[in-house]
Amino acid sequence: MGVFDNLLELRLSHPIISSSLKQQLLQEVFHTNLCLEEIENTDRAYQAFFTRFHSLRNAAANRHRAIDSCTFADFFGVVNLLRNNHEPRSDLEKAVAERLDKDVSHASLESVFIDFAASVWSLLIIGRSTAYNSYDDPVVWEASTFLHPGLNSQQPNLINTVFPPPSFLDAVKLPQSFTAANLEKIGGIQVLWTDNLADHLLLRDDDTKVMLFHHVSALRLLYYPSKLPVRELADETIRSLALLIPPTLGAASSWFEQQQREHHLDSEAGRCDRLNSSERQIDKFHYWRERLVLLKRTYDDAEPKNLSQLWWDDRKKTQWFTFWVAVLVFIMTVFFGVIQSVASIVQAWASVKSLKAQD
Repeated sequence: MGVFDNLLELRLSHPIISSSLKQQLLQEVFHTNLCLEEIENTDRAYQAFFTRFHSLRNAAANRHRAIDSCTFADFFGVVNLLRNNHEPRSDLEKAVAERLDKDVSHASLESVFIDFAASVWSLLIIGRSTAYNSYDDPVVWEASTFLHPGLNSQQPNLINTVFPPPSFLDAVKLPQSFTAANLEKIGGIQVLWTDNLADHLLLRDDDTKVMLFHHVSALRLLYYPSKLPVRELADETIRSLALLIPPTLGAASSWFEQQQREHHLDSEAGRCDRLNSSERQIDKFHYWRERLVLLKRTYDDAEPKNLSQLWWDDRKKTQWFTFWVAVLVFIMTVFFGVIQSVASIVQAWASVKSLKAQD
C-alpha cells in the first residue's frame, strides 16, 4: 500500500508532518502536480498553508466532534465536488451526506464539513463560527448559491457576493512609495495579517489598521484550473501584494522579513514580481479596486503625529523640503545664537578678570 493510499485512510485529525503527506494534500486540494523537491525547498512558504489547514480543521472539530471521524478521502471527495461546482450548496449537502459514513453522519455535520472544505480550497473563511482569529469575519454561504461562477458568471455564487463590482470608479495614483511599510511608518496605519481572503485590504478600527492576506503560495496553486474565474481573483490579489510589498533586488524587503519572522507568514508574499508603472494603474484592478482607493485616500489624509513620521513623510515633497529647511534654519539660528551668547559671556568674564588684574 502506497503513501497516497495511507493518506486516504488517515483521519483528518492526523497531523500533516512528512513531506510526502504535504505533497499529497496540496495535489488533491489544488489539483496540481508538485514534486517532493518543491515542497522541501519551499517548506517555509507552504508551512503557512498547513498551519491554516490545521487551524481550520480544529475550528471545524469544535463545531462538530464527528469531523475527527472523517478521513482525508472524505475531504478530498468534497473538495472535488466544490471545484466542479455543478450544484448549489443545498444539493452539495445532500451529496456530502451520502458520501460520509452513516455512523458519523449527522444533520449538521454536512454543513460544517462543507464550510471546512470550502474554506481550505477557496482561501475564504466560511461559516458562522469558523473563524479562529478575532479579526477574521467568516463568510456565510447561502443554501441557494454556488461556490464560484464556474463557466456561468450569471449564476448566483459566493465569490461574486463577497467580491462585487466596485461601486465607484474614482481614479487615484498608486506611486512606488505606496507600500505597506510606508502605511505604518508614515500613515500610522498598522498592518494586520489575515488567513481570510475576504478580509484582504479591509480597513479596521477607525481606519487605523489594514488587513493583508499573505498566502501567495496557495494563490499560485489556484492558477492551474485556468477555466475557473478564481484564477483572475488570485492573480489580482498577488499583484496587490506586489504593489504593497515590493521586493528589493528580487529579494524580500527588510520590513517584510521582520514581519515574516514575527507572524510566520508565507515567505512568497514578499517576493512577488515588482509592478511597472502601467501595472500600478488603478484601472488594472477589479476585485480590489474599491479597497485600494479607500486605503490610498486614508493614507493620503493621514497627518504625521511625531517627528519620525514627519521625517519620512515626503508625500508632498515641496512642503517636506520647505519644512525641514525651516527646521534647519531654526536650529542653526539657535545654535549660532547660543555660540554668540557664550562668546559674549566669555568676553565679559575676560574683561572683568582683566580689570581685577589691573587693580
